[in-house]
Amino acid sequence: MRRPKRALIDVDSLLDSVHSTRPSPSAPTHRHTEFVITASRLSAARSYHTPQLEASNPSLSCANDVDIDTSGLYMIEPEEPEPEEDGTTIRLISRRRTIGDNPLLVWSTEIDSFVEEFLRLEGRGDVDMTCPGCGIAEGTFRCPQCFDTRLLCQECLVERHVVNPFHIVERWNGLFFERQTLRTLGLRVQLNHLHRDPCPRADTAFNEAFVVITSHGIFTINLDFCNCTQGVSKSAQLLRARLFPATTVEPRTAATFEVLRLFQLLTFGSKVSGYEFYQSLVRLSSNLGENVPERYTAFMRIVREWRHIRLLKRSARGHDPTGVAGTKEGECAVLCPACPHPGKNLPSNWQADNGKQWIYSLFVAIDANFRLKRLAASNNTRDPGLNRGFAYFVDEKKYKAFLDASGNLPPEEPSTCNNYDAVKLASVRGGKGMTASGVGTIECSRHDMKRPLSVGDLQLGERYCNMDYLYFSSLRNHSPNIVVTSYDIACQWARNLQARAASYPEELVGPRFSQLSIKYLVPKFHLYAHRNECQINYSFNLTPNVGRTDGESPERGWAAMNPVASSTKEMGPGSRRDTLDDHFGDYNWRKVINLHVSLLRKAQEALKMRSEHVKAFKDFSEGLPKESVTGFSKLVWAWETNPDMTNPYEPTIQAVSQAKIRLELAEEDAAAVEREATGGIHNSVSPSVFIAQGLDLQDQQVRLQTDANALSNNATDHQRTQIIERRNRLHRRIFAWRGVQDLYMPGVTSLRHNEAEADIQINAECLKLHLPSEVTNRLPIVPLADYEWRLRYGQAFDSLGDLRRNLLVLSSMYQSKDRYSRGQHHNTRSVMLVKNVQARANAAATKYRKCRIALQALGTVLGKSGWDQVLRPLMDADVRGLRDGEDASQSEGRRTLSWIWATERTNEAEMTEGMNEELNGAKPEQEPNDGKKNASSCQRKCAVSFSSTNGRRRNGRSAHWQPPMRVPAPTPGVRNTHDKH
Repeated sequence: MRRPKRALIDVDSLLDSVHSTRPSPSAPTHRHTEFVITASRLSAARSYHTPQLEASNPSLSCANDVDIDTSGLYMIEPEEPEPEEDGTTIRLISRRRTIGDNPLLVWSTEIDSFVEEFLRLEGRGDVDMTCPGCGIAEGTFRCPQCFDTRLLCQECLVERHVVNPFHIVERWNGLFFERQTLRTLGLRVQLNHLHRDPCPRADTAFNEAFVVITSHGIFTINLDFCNCTQGVSKSAQLLRARLFPATTVEPRTAATFEVLRLFQLLTFGSKVSGYEFYQSLVRLSSNLGENVPERYTAFMRIVREWRHIRLLKRSARGHDPTGVAGTKEGECAVLCPACPHPGKNLPSNWQADNGKQWIYSLFVAIDANFRLKRLAASNNTRDPGLNRGFAYFVDEKKYKAFLDASGNLPPEEPSTCNNYDAVKLASVRGGKGMTASGVGTIECSRHDMKRPLSVGDLQLGERYCNMDYLYFSSLRNHSPNIVVTSYDIACQWARNLQARAASYPEELVGPRFSQLSIKYLVPKFHLYAHRNECQINYSFNLTPNVGRTDGESPERGWAAMNPVASSTKEMGPGSRRDTLDDHFGDYNWRKVINLHVSLLRKAQEALKMRSEHVKAFKDFSEGLPKESVTGFSKLVWAWETNPDMTNPYEPTIQAVSQAKIRLELAEEDAAAVEREATGGIHNSVSPSVFIAQGLDLQDQQVRLQTDANALSNNATDHQRTQIIERRNRLHRRIFAWRGVQDLYMPGVTSLRHNEAEADIQINAECLKLHLPSEVTNRLPIVPLADYEWRLRYGQAFDSLGDLRRNLLVLSSMYQSKDRYSRGQHHNTRSVMLVKNVQARANAAATKYRKCRIALQALGTVLGKSGWDQVLRPLMDADVRGLRDGEDASQSEGRRTLSWIWATERTNEAEMTEGMNEELNGAKPEQEPNDGKKNASSCQRKCAVSFSSTNGRRRNGRSAHWQPPMRVPAPTPGVRNTHDKH
């Protein structure tokens, strides 16, 4: 049966009739945008025109009367008019929405026809029952995998499927189509012979039941091997037919190349496990629970062998006369074409170019991943690795031998920096039933690619011996003269690295290590948790010739590898290493094929940002005294040349704090006592001590109020007793302090009396203290106001310092929670810790706001000015970390910090990368993106040269390495010594 012809719809007329009641604007201006797409770019041209409006409305024009629901189709509201410079207003009318803008709404009107077509495919439809192949027999068979939907007879169907033996066909039984295999219809597969050329000495496969795993499912076929004089092995015959055998001796199972490639790509993209994929194939074979040959173990073995063979093939091992046995360590890894490779993508005289050696620097990053753990399943004897150090994992035997020999080395030295996570948990991670607590890696930190011979298992945290072996193995495989190494604990790990290297075997360290110029830095995000000294000496922002590298590339790489951990943790040791090698290779390959796009984008960005930064630096320098610019520039250049010189980034301004103010006041009181000119009203409490005690009592009231409000209705008797006892103690202290207050502020007694305060009925945390800042309009408090103003001024800076510290702790806690907290138990504890720190940050913000209110009141009485430019109003949007807020997604060089990070620090430990960034941005006559522009150009040329030479090698031809073009000279007047990319 044929469905009725659909009606022809005039879309414009339809929509005009739907919206005919909408008033049209007078003399509208239409905007037209024309897009031009070329092979390299997309351009757009916009034009405006004013058409003549017609009074008539077009009507609906249809070939047939069809009811169409247009309730979901509507006009886009016109944009608000914007006045031009001459004062005229042009109204821009957006285009009308058409039916094509909402395809789901249009499709919903065709659901019945789709259901009808699906049902039609379930039956015979209007297909001619005569077999089109022979034209004689009745056609009762069809193949859903073939494009031809006509019915064929059995002989014609088998004949056509000699070249497609793995299709599943269907036979019409008079009521419906039932599934049948070509094997039951008599199809036999002959290997190593052409079609219609049977082997005279055919050797039937095992028990007439050869199992093939295909992308359509798992099936049993009749297969014949060739046993004539050609002498081709059975496994070779299967491989020539694109069938990968499960065994080489009397194979009875094979998988098609198609299904193996499909599974490999699926694991790269979705990280699907082998078991889930195999079960999907089982359901494709039969979704009714019927028996399907069980070949899961054989399939996983084939997958592992397939990965290894593909790895060797892509590395041109088939073209080498020495074959697989001649494969060198790390030779099968996908290299980073933008990194400097001597002899491949560097000029022949690159070592003689002393002025631009920074261009040929190698950037490596060190990190560990504790999600890629392995349970105690199998061992290296039962499950050895196939790669054996050919790619990214180091050779297991050499690695374990080194670790065994390192057991007699001296214990690792204690940390002199903060109790950082990688050090603190070095002896904690791991656990019962695990043979590998994670993996350590050394990778390219500029382009986020794994390096050859740079990955290894960790047994118990990031021990120095593990990371040392991986680091030396990576540098021994390939390194130029200059290396920039980033590690989250570089300040501790690199401190005695030379001494540890002297105790290691020479074949591990290599003869060139002592000749390398290595700079050790800490990744930008991890730098926040380090001390002030580390934040200056190990900062990317303060190091010349490193550009905008952040050193955090391993974290981005782990995000792509973590999903595969659920599959690899239960694998044997060899299978796990081979699987991760395969994933690392694909990760590198995807980086390589997109490298030209990313490098071009970065180069274009560098050109744009260079101009902006040059202008900003010049404007900033012109606004400063010439002597200051020259002096600071000399300090910076001297420190970059010799780090032992005076560090221009160390803060020299004395920080303001409440403790320092109290010390000054105490010294003033001591000097007054010596002069016998105290004029004190109280014998033991001076005015400054009196005000300081009042501020302390106010802080105690706030803490007590917070704890009392935190009590729930189900609080224990012990908790309630503690609150009552604290109130009683605070009551007594306040009453004692009020005795002194009556001497220094006589009018406050009548003020308390006028307020009719019932001290006994009011909780201690609610009593008013009547400090000078609270009674500026009611009592003469000028002599005491100066004391409180000075103490409040220091207290405000202390509050900002507490706020900053808690925000830094919050950022670190959130990162640690995301990386390591798994399960309800650990997440619940993490959430409670985060809430506690957040409460402290909120308390510090509230305290600062109260201090500022007091300073405003006191400043009016004392005539203070200018302080409010430093201590600004604290809005909710200002209370954010270094990476929070509206600019959280911005990179280090683009992000705008909250003003709280630009105020004076109360102590040395508060020096963070935020201050480094401010100082770094204030360096006159320096350009951070000029080097980035030159380096990006050099990297693109290195990548092109590397690709061409590497391609010739993989094709088995001898190649002569061609050096890239010279790097263009920098712009005159702009230094190239800082922040090179």
